[in-house]
Amino acid sequence: MADDKNLMKVFSDGGNFHSTIAKQVFKLPGEVDDIAEHYTAERQQAKAVTFGIMYGAGPAKISEQVTKDSGKYFSPAEAKHTIDDYFEAFPKLRAWLSNTQKFIQANGFIYSHFGRKRRLPNVFSKDKGIASHEVRSGVNALVQSVASDVNLLGAIEMQKYIVETGMKSKIFALVHDSVLAEVPEDEIELYSAKLKEFIQRDRGLSIPGTPIGCDFDVADDYSLGKFEKLYDLS
Repeated sequence: MADDKNLMKVFSDGGNFHSTIAKQVFKLPGEVDDIAEHYTAERQQAKAVTFGIMYGAGPAKISEQVTKDSGKYFSPAEAKHTIDDYFEAFPKLRAWLSNTQKFIQANGFIYSHFGRKRRLPNVFSKDKGIASHEVRSGVNALVQSVASDVNLLGAIEMQKYIVETGMKSKIFALVHDSVLAEVPEDEIELYSAKLKEFIQRDRGLSIPGTPIGCDFDVADDYSLGKFEKLYDLS
């Protein structure tokens, strides 16, 4: 959505996302695979900024989060410096965030990539805390809605395929960015291949050569095996 070439390259290159971000933001030496081991603090800071800026968190909040996660004090001044370095590495991301925030503040709504309207009337609240929270919710909704919508569209196409081909598989729930289904053993391979195909279909947001990640878990119960581990039913 931001069309930031540097950020898109992080996804295209693969590897650990937060380590790659840390390496770029802090200009760290060595390989990406070594960042988590040798530059733990920088990786944690980059991770906090990545999530923080998408939720509209400022230096104080990011300082608090990094300090909590790392157990080592990370000052607001350090957080601000890290945020500045982050946006220097990904300049179009900053522009996209700023333009999106201004649009929400002026209009009180936002449209998702697929045209779904999210109404945000509280941006006009006289309470600055409520108004700023509404802006953050709008920005976050843009990001979260894409994952949810791509997942939903993929599941709809999968359901059509199930009906058309007479498969016995049954989709019974969608949770955020996951699809839960009951699948006979002899259909697992086909089901997973087709669902992956439908979810990874280019809907105008794909990075060239970089299909959306799609992973599968298979288990004999709805808890993916956790129920059996947590409870002794013998």
